Amino acid sequence: MLTEQLWVIAYDTPCNKRRRKFAKLLEGYGVRVQWSVFECRLRKAEILTLRQRLSKLLKIDQDSVRFWPIPVLSCSKIEHMGLPVASSSWEDQVI
Repeated sequence: MLTEQLWVIAYDTPCNKRRRKFAKLLEGYGVRVQWSVFECRLRKAEILTLRQRLSKLLKIDQDSVRFWPIPVLSCSKIEHMGLPVASSSWEDQVI
C-alpha cells in the first residue's frame, strides 16, 4: 500500500506578505527546489491538511497554487541539472 506520494507544489502571488506565508507553510512540509516550488513527500492526510491550510491563505482572485502528484514509478526517473537542490534550510531567509 502506498503510504507517501511525492508532490511538486508551486505558488504565485503578487503579495509579499502572502508569499512569505506560503513559503513558511510549505517549508514545514517539504524541500524548496526553486523560489516558489517545493517537493513534498506526503501521506494522504498530510496533503489534505496542507491544501486546507493553503486555502486559508489564498486570495482566489490574485493567487495560484498548483499541485502535481509524481507517480512512484516516475520518481526514479527524475533528472536534475545544475546546482544541487537546496536542503530543507534555504540560504535566503524568509522574513
